[in-house]
Amino acid sequence: MTDNDPASKPSMIRFEGVTKRFGDFTAIENLNLEIDQGEFFALLGPSGCGKTTIMRMLAGFETPSEGRILINGQDISNIPPHERPVNMMFQSYALFPHLTVEKNIAFGLKQEGLPQREIRERVDEMLALVQLERFAGRKPHQLSGGQKQRVALARSLAKRPQLLLLDEPLGALDKKLREKTQFELVNIQEKLNMTFLIVTHDQEEAMTVSSRIAVMNEGKIEQVGPPAEVYEYPLNRYVADFIGDVNMLEGKVSGYTEQGLVLQVSDSCPDIRIQTAQRPPLGSTGWISIRPEKVAISLDQTAEQGNAVQGEVFDIAYTGNISTYHVRLADGSMIKAQTANYRKRANHEITWESRVWLQWRETAGVFLAE
Repeated sequence: MTDNDPASKPSMIRFEGVTKRFGDFTAIENLNLEIDQGEFFALLGPSGCGKTTIMRMLAGFETPSEGRILINGQDISNIPPHERPVNMMFQSYALFPHLTVEKNIAFGLKQEGLPQREIRERVDEMLALVQLERFAGRKPHQLSGGQKQRVALARSLAKRPQLLLLDEPLGALDKKLREKTQFELVNIQEKLNMTFLIVTHDQEEAMTVSSRIAVMNEGKIEQVGPPAEVYEYPLNRYVADFIGDVNMLEGKVSGYTEQGLVLQVSDSCPDIRIQTAQRPPLGSTGWISIRPEKVAISLDQTAEQGNAVQGEVFDIAYTGNISTYHVRLADGSMIKAQTANYRKRANHEITWESRVWLQWRETAGVFLAE
């Protein structure tokens, strides 16, 4: 087991039966969750799902209505925010406009009354960490959005908290800068071996930066796991639909195979086979979740794939590196297939209204009972 394996590290944060109510509204319901020392953990979900409430309870800005929150085994319910081993980086960055970069970073250290020499050393260390040494004397209005983000991060890290909370930290950045900064965050977190907890509604961001993701829905956690596990093996339709793009085929269990199930999707569609250890009752309803990149599209049927359906190309989304084909089947349902654009768009044989075959292996999908 490696040092980067979360299972090899002690739990740093524990939520034990935590519920948070605001009047008659329950924001968080019976939350039980462990976050390990040195993890980059993501709370992922839509607006209003409760992820920010969890972060605010950790920071000390909200108090649980029921249950306990422990950091390193200590119940922090009665510890004020400024005494917790936690710091928080806000989406707005909240930099002081009248202070230079280095004075912004030093602000919290001065409030703690650290010796001037130690403050200087820590500020220099943080400037080097976020690669802003050349900008130490500038004020926030003289910086780009990405540079402001790094100043805010340096200020949050300067006090050397055991836990850093990141509240939608990259939301104000443009796409390219956001992607670049995601990798910078990961590198910094790995260098410091510090526990980071990020709140985001952006599933790509969560999958890029985190070692584990908790997918949230209406105050509850639907699934926790490494990004690849949550993407490839969702536990239910909500997770499958929220993480990435997906095809969802509903059908009735019509039979069993040695390695899986047979589902009848519609009278005009061939039965679909899927490899799974599950054995739901015959006649029960289930769903097959299939990612578009696992669906092959072609003008002719091949014998290589386990499942094949025919339809007509209804729409094509060209995004440069990939093309997504929306194909309408005989029963009116739509399936998406994605292909990498190895050739220029003008050379593609498949176009609008083409009659095509969609094919995928029995191992490509996931059977979902709910």
